[in-house]
Amino acid sequence: MDNNLKASSLTNAIFVCLVISVFCGSLVLISHYQNILNNQLDMREDLISRNESSFNHFINNADLIPYNKIQELDVFEDNILSYFEKKNWGFYDVFICKTIFKNDTISKITLVGQKQSAKNNLALYVTNYDKPLKLSGSTKILGQIQVPNGRTEQAYINGQKGNTIELHGQLLKSKDKLPKIDKDILIDDSGYTPISMNTLEKEMVLVNHFDKTTKVIDLTNISRLKDVVLKGNIVIVSKDELVIDNTAKLHDILVIARKIHIMSGFIGNIQIIAKESVTIDKNVKLLYPSSIYSKNDNAPITVNIREDSMVIGGVVLDGDTYNGALNRTLTINKDATVIGNVYCYGSTQLQGKVIGSIYTDRFFLKTKSSNYENVILSGTIDRNGLPEGFIELPLFKTHFNEKRYAIIKEF
Repeated sequence: MDNNLKASSLTNAIFVCLVISVFCGSLVLISHYQNILNNQLDMREDLISRNESSFNHFINNADLIPYNKIQELDVFEDNILSYFEKKNWGFYDVFICKTIFKNDTISKITLVGQKQSAKNNLALYVTNYDKPLKLSGSTKILGQIQVPNGRTEQAYINGQKGNTIELHGQLLKSKDKLPKIDKDILIDDSGYTPISMNTLEKEMVLVNHFDKTTKVIDLTNISRLKDVVLKGNIVIVSKDELVIDNTAKLHDILVIARKIHIMSGFIGNIQIIAKESVTIDKNVKLLYPSSIYSKNDNAPITVNIREDSMVIGGVVLDGDTYNGALNRTLTINKDATVIGNVYCYGSTQLQGKVIGSIYTDRFFLKTKSSNYENVILSGTIDRNGLPEGFIELPLFKTHFNEKRYAIIKEF
């Protein structure tokens, strides 16, 4: 009996020692891995801090950095490198900053725009061809106004008995030329192998990050884009007319075609580059940062933004010759809204609203019974209503030719 008790006690003692050993070993192992995890977290926080410092350095010197060439920076001079690349993306730029240590990489990828270095309160600029700007209906202009001979007149369209004209801002005389913009949208897709839509599945989803190679989708001979989700570093090209259906979900991409037609109900943010025409149907929302750009001297350009549609970013019609300007027309219909910048080296019909500024060679108005030159009927231009911090299109050289960048969004 005593021998059995002694054997049992010895077994229990060994078991207790084993449990204690396993417990102590577990504590040591947990402590070891905790130290490893803490070191990894500390290193990751350090990499995040380094990446942020490197990004700030690059964004402050971005004007000196060439496009599409990777730059290196050892921010703390300890052989941990950060890499920076600047890419052009329509009216904006994409900044990519990566900090790498062993197998860990911290990235910051942003879409940036150029900030104005000085306060710009200009709401309206009309080239001085010695033809007065006439205002009619319920027209409102808030902000500085530069027009022919520094004055406006009232017009009574279709037998109107009275107008409600509201002007708040300095009234100045404009020059005989429209200010030349300092921006060409050049997209070189020659180095990429186009992807045919025929090779992609119906109702596809394609997301391409901006630190990857740009994907180019060729829609030549395909008249309608629908039932797709496309996001990021993607360029759609077509040599023909392209219709974009409201079932297409497009975000951050470029669309380049001869003619582009956005169907009613479409919602997305895209930058449109068209050779000849852009039609925005009713109830379309091109969210920030979206833009419409067309430059052509060899063929007419027409951009038509129909009722209850919105473009947040800007619209630019440009060219190099006055004769070309006679064939460029922009129409912002009743209850249509553009938030941002409008630049038309041609003729503009405004019956909707612009929250921001308009630069145009002249205005026109087409009614059922007649055509009028340099007339605004019930249009609104509100420079003061532009949201604080809104990054405008980089149309002109900044003060002292100094480019200052601000982040629009992070990817």
